[in-house]
Amino acid sequence: MRNTVYLLPLAVLLASCGNEGVETYRVPKEKAETPAIQMAQQAAAPAMQAAAPVSSAGFTADLPEGWKEVPSSSAMRKASYSIEGTDIDFYLISLSMGDVPSNVNRWRGQVGLPNATPEEIEADIEAFEADGHEIKYIEIYNEEGGKGIIAAIVDLAPTYWYFTGKGSVEELRANAEGMQAFLKSIQFEGHNH
Repeated sequence: MRNTVYLLPLAVLLASCGNEGVETYRVPKEKAETPAIQMAQQAAAPAMQAAAPVSSAGFTADLPEGWKEVPSSSAMRKASYSIEGTDIDFYLISLSMGDVPSNVNRWRGQVGLPNATPEEIEADIEAFEADGHEIKYIEIYNEEGGKGIIAAIVDLAPTYWYFTGKGSVEELRANAEGMQAFLKSIQFEGHNH
């Protein structure tokens, strides 16, 4: 009886040998979405993106339609954004210096404009608040050179945050409203008002 117990599994194993045919199975493909559904989803994507705040580098903000956060090209940048259909370079850096006239004149030099006096700079600055913090906003355009900079300075002592958009005068002007909306929607994380 003892040998029969061991022989039974061996017999089953041997009986199955030689039955090495290939088996095939049919798996139904996933149904592709219709072009109408795909178009509706693509059309809804920017609207959904604009409604959802993004969190990056210590703040949240509403991204305007056509904006997306991209990997920063510099270790100094806390966040970088691309704006669909443009070559605008919009980014955030944080530094410990906040002298507005020096920074504005540095930006003016970058687009080929001469320095301005502190009084001229103050007249060009627009101030507004976001999350209880003052934002100093300026648009700098060199019409002849075709280049410009839109910048905002936020005093978050002991550091200053600089949001800077660089590009062509035409593209910057077309996107200035979106940049202001982005800046006004910022909610700073961990900063007292």
